[in-house]
Amino acid sequence: MSAAPRPDAPRYLWLTRYFPYPAHAGDRIYSAKLIEGLVEQDCQVTVFCTDPNPADCLSQLPEGAPRQVEWAICRQGGLDRMLLYPFSRLPRHALRLSAAEPARLLRALLDRRDWDAVLIDYVSMGWVLPLLAQWRRGAGRKVPLVYVSHNHEASVRQLSWRQSTAPLPIRLAQWVDGKRVAALERALLDHVDLVTVNTGADLALFQAEAPRLRYVTLVPGYDGPRLDQRQLTAQTPRRVVVVGNFDWIVKQQNLLGFLEAAAAPFARHGIGIDIVGSGPEPILAAWRQRFPGVAIHGRVPAVEPYIQNARISIVPERTGGGFKHKVLNAVFQRSPIFAIAGSITEMPLQEGLSLRQFADFPALAQGVIDEIDNVEALDRQQDAAYQACRDLFYWPDRALILRRSLNIPESAGKKPC
Repeated sequence: MSAAPRPDAPRYLWLTRYFPYPAHAGDRIYSAKLIEGLVEQDCQVTVFCTDPNPADCLSQLPEGAPRQVEWAICRQGGLDRMLLYPFSRLPRHALRLSAAEPARLLRALLDRRDWDAVLIDYVSMGWVLPLLAQWRRGAGRKVPLVYVSHNHEASVRQLSWRQSTAPLPIRLAQWVDGKRVAALERALLDHVDLVTVNTGADLALFQAEAPRLRYVTLVPGYDGPRLDQRQLTAQTPRRVVVVGNFDWIVKQQNLLGFLEAAAAPFARHGIGIDIVGSGPEPILAAWRQRFPGVAIHGRVPAVEPYIQNARISIVPERTGGGFKHKVLNAVFQRSPIFAIAGSITEMPLQEGLSLRQFADFPALAQGVIDEIDNVEALDRQQDAAYQACRDLFYWPDRALILRRSLNIPESAGKKPC
């Protein structure tokens, strides 16, 4: 456990959507580890977030998490907030977050401390910009604002809408909300002083849109379990595993496309499928009914046993963008990865050596069928991936980069908020 920060340590206000624990999804892992890392860098960090049960949150802090973080947690707006959607410019998640109670709590936080920087974590938190504008005008100095991005959202939403297989009314809703997300992202770029990105591809997109902003790349790290040794053999179950979070409709469509292409042929060839990760229970129930031969587990205490009980880890993502945390799970559990081409970025993996990529879902399914019994090749692939990544992806390195980047000159940024 880290020591308490010095009284003169820099003070940062971190604004994020949700209480990030348990950190069971990539976005929550990213937020939690950067927050923890700042504390380990001797910073004072106050986190503003929402949760359905604020009183229960602190009991969910994992062992080893820094206790020096100050948490300011309130309930987000209910579904009745969606009645305002036709009259608002905010995307739906931002609209729910911008209820009266969160706004009151944020105003109180802004008024009580002389913050050294305010970090806006994820595009949906862009709803805070008017509150920050009012506060900065009365602060007597230009307090740096930082946008902690998880994707280049405008391009992700556009691609997701174009590739969506949902019925037309849902696609129309995706298009409308995607336009609002893109506008909110643009507003963030217009008013912040620094943007953090997690892939080089996102960096290029942001720089093309806002070339005069400061950027820093923070590729996610990994501090989970590692298998120093593992050998795939004929005794390893003839199963594949998909690990992820399926709360977002885009992730649901990705997985559904894979299951439509793979479930029946895998069953004919005696190949099992494990789907591991949270999602709306009605959606999971519908998948269980439609694909009875597929083991859909939902959220589990640990994904590692499922990865170790399979010969191949699948990354079935046509859209979604960003860094894939689950790829690191697979690499450090020594599981060979079969993926849709272009879905894995910022990883030192080579096609044919430490990674197998395929053009579409049918090709991915056929590739598994062709290779699942070639355990010697699969074993070489997993070992090559592990060796390529073993000395990379340390969270403390990312936190140090972020801490140094927060020393933002007074002249930074494009214009005052």
